[in-house]
Amino acid sequence: MNLTSSLSYANVVLAVGVLAWAVVRQFQTRPVGPLKVGVFLILGAIGVWQLAQLADSRGIAPAEALALALSLGLAAGFGWLRGRAAAVWIQDGVAYRRGGWPAVGLWMAAIGTHVAVDVLGSALDGVRGPSPVSSASIMLYIAVTLGIQSGVVARRAAALAGASMPVRESVA
Repeated sequence: MNLTSSLSYANVVLAVGVLAWAVVRQFQTRPVGPLKVGVFLILGAIGVWQLAQLADSRGIAPAEALALALSLGLAAGFGWLRGRAAAVWIQDGVAYRRGGWPAVGLWMAAIGTHVAVDVLGSALDGVRGPSPVSSASIMLYIAVTLGIQSGVVARRAAALAGASMPVRESVA
């Protein structure tokens, strides 16, 4: 087993764990704290490192690079949508958030589009099965989507706190 396939299996296991954690947290009412950029930078750095390892070992085809760019754009878009779909409100001077089923539905749509983009990229490149770039970029994808979602929620909470109004706002 080479480094690329080992990273691929480890990525899938780690990604499933991170996604399960994120989905479970959608149903928890939690205070909105300061944005913890470090977590997203670490996940993103792991993703970039894994992509660099893959590029060094086999290169990245143009169709794979295009699929990666599209996938990361969609990750950002779905992160923004989930951040907007979360209920954010002020109670007793504290900002709270809760995702619920709309956020879970958006997670499922994000995963579906990530897989569809992977399949399309593989088909365009003539690769059978999942693209190695897709599995190597899972951590970067998660860093982008969770980072954007957290940033949107933090901005919404700050706006509500600045307004000093106990408003519960959600687009979903």
